[in-house]
Amino acid sequence: MNPSSEAQQLGQGLIETLMIVLFISVSILALIRFQHYLSYSTSYTQQQTVANLLAANKIEQLRDYQVINTTGGYAAYQDIASGSSSTTIGSATYSLAWTISSNTSPTYKTIDVTVTWTDRQGSTQAVRLVSRVASIDPAVSALIK
Repeated sequence: MNPSSEAQQLGQGLIETLMIVLFISVSILALIRFQHYLSYSTSYTQQQTVANLLAANKIEQLRDYQVINTTGGYAAYQDIASGSSSTTIGSATYSLAWTISSNTSPTYKTIDVTVTWTDRQGSTQAVRLVSRVASIDPAVSALIK
């Protein structure tokens, strides 16, 4: 065997080994980046789900009136008003703001709830739900078909 041929083969083996190490390193880096992306996406999805639930719960709370006119000790349709609140769930603080607008003919109120929070990357995110609530006396609501 020619000595220069043997040295050339040893050099080729070293280059192949370095290429394999480079390929494995790039693959590991890509997997780490993908894992980070999945972690952020999961966190964002969970926060968005919580925000949707908070908005839906606020709408249901505002719709849950017992009488039309203000009466002591009862939740009244007349008392449905705009407002705001905040709550912390997990690592996020959610700010709720709801705006009520009254309409006539037919009489109903529009409820517009916006929930905002700051995600892990420091960006402000928001969810908005809009609903309507009719001015129907709950005492006669069973008669409506």
